[in-house]
Amino acid sequence: MKFIARSLLILFLLYGAVFALGDGLLTHYRAPVWLALVFSIGVIALQYLAGPWLINWLMEIVWDDDLHIPEVNREFVRKLCAERGIRVPRLGIIYSGTPNAFSFGRTPSDARVVITKGLLDILTPDEVNAVLAHEIGHVEHWDFAVMAIAALAPLLLYQIYVFGRANNNTRSVAWTAYLAYLVSQFIVLLLNRTREYMADRYAAAVTHSPGNLSSALVKIACGLVRAQGEYQQKVFAKAADRKSARAAQRLEGALAVMGISNVQSGSSLALGGADPGAAALVMRWDLVNPWARVYELNSTHPLTAFRVRALNEEAAEMHQPIAYPLPEQRSIVWGAFPVEVFLWAAPFLAGALLLFDWGLDRLGFEVTTQHAGVLLMLTGLLWIVRTWYRYRGEFAPATIGELLQDVEVSQMRTRAVQLRGEIVGRGVPGAFWSPDLVLRDDTGMLFVLYRQSIPFARFLFAATSADLLIGQKVEVAGWFRRGLRPYVEMSRITTGDGVTKRALSRWVQYVVAAAVAVCGYALL
Repeated sequence: MKFIARSLLILFLLYGAVFALGDGLLTHYRAPVWLALVFSIGVIALQYLAGPWLINWLMEIVWDDDLHIPEVNREFVRKLCAERGIRVPRLGIIYSGTPNAFSFGRTPSDARVVITKGLLDILTPDEVNAVLAHEIGHVEHWDFAVMAIAALAPLLLYQIYVFGRANNNTRSVAWTAYLAYLVSQFIVLLLNRTREYMADRYAAAVTHSPGNLSSALVKIACGLVRAQGEYQQKVFAKAADRKSARAAQRLEGALAVMGISNVQSGSSLALGGADPGAAALVMRWDLVNPWARVYELNSTHPLTAFRVRALNEEAAEMHQPIAYPLPEQRSIVWGAFPVEVFLWAAPFLAGALLLFDWGLDRLGFEVTTQHAGVLLMLTGLLWIVRTWYRYRGEFAPATIGELLQDVEVSQMRTRAVQLRGEIVGRGVPGAFWSPDLVLRDDTGMLFVLYRQSIPFARFLFAATSADLLIGQKVEVAGWFRRGLRPYVEMSRITTGDGVTKRALSRWVQYVVAAAVAVCGYALL
């Protein structure tokens, strides 16, 4: 209860309640915009000043633990800080199996660096030193202050929107500020990713061994996926395990934001493990397909493949061996990317215009039924075309190794394939509600996703069928796609004794889209 109470209090204080209350009062008393902007600056300043104290209170950190933080790592930190002329940060450890590390503070003089027991368990001493150097890079670069200032910009833009929309004379300015606010969120994430690159480069320079950080990043990515699966497994175990597992997962959520890596940026590496050849095969798509850049836009950390590539370049400049060799091909393969983006976005844009019309109608503007009907019909028709594009093709035999080398596929451009292999587990290990599976053949492993547009169908498949498939030789027919990880969206799966399970997602989408188009036609 202590951990839950602290978590709720932190969320209450830092993530909206105080800000919303203050904004409500300012709006009620018709405060000028400048006062709202000053209030925003005050909120960010309060978070910046109180943040380190709150992190220290929230996280169960054991400070200066000589028992589990090896002397070789502590001595490395002392020596590095002496060379760089900065104060030695206080070292702490969190007894969690999730491998990660983070730093926090207000200035380099009061900074603290924290690592987890899981990190020490999976990394060599030199790899741990590389991670510690990365975190000290954040300290020396004043990243705490830089990101606090960056977080202020979206907040100010949002205030201009909130306090400007009530006035007819400033309504256009308000909506422009809102659009800028949406864009600024991505700019802040871009800045965060840039600071991560800078800390990586710093670690490579001061350790004189970029390969150690590359190896650490890949191992951490694999370990995060395993830790997430272990959490899901414990949640449905006995009550004592559930309590500790949920506490660990809340910790993981915090570390995902502050830590050296997160699950999303490296989840595909779970297929390749820490093996350099397999990891390079999985990462190749991230490097050359433009969709990887799209998926990264919403991430606090760069994709692991991009970080490894940058570190490889550092290693080459130092004339050192490369820990994770990546393919020579470096140019982006654009292919049909513009067409795919259009088909992906078009139904949503048509639907957004329909909602905009509805909003204009609510504000008293005249919107004709015919106009709404055209947009509704257009939304349905565009969704039909989108669905056809994503689910086209005849199922053709393939191997997992062959698919992992295909750099042209994406969420939109897919391959209809037929795979044979063994189901070795669930996509989320141990989670009984996870309908997704992992298929292995002689050439590699791949996620198999069971998608359904029918409510509860995924849950029913997970609860009644998924476990029975584990350990069986199967044939999977579906569409190979790439997102942050490669996977096959299942159309059907057939076991050795002839039992077949089917997914009907595409047909449900066709029916719903057709119904929307018919409704639009009826309005006409």
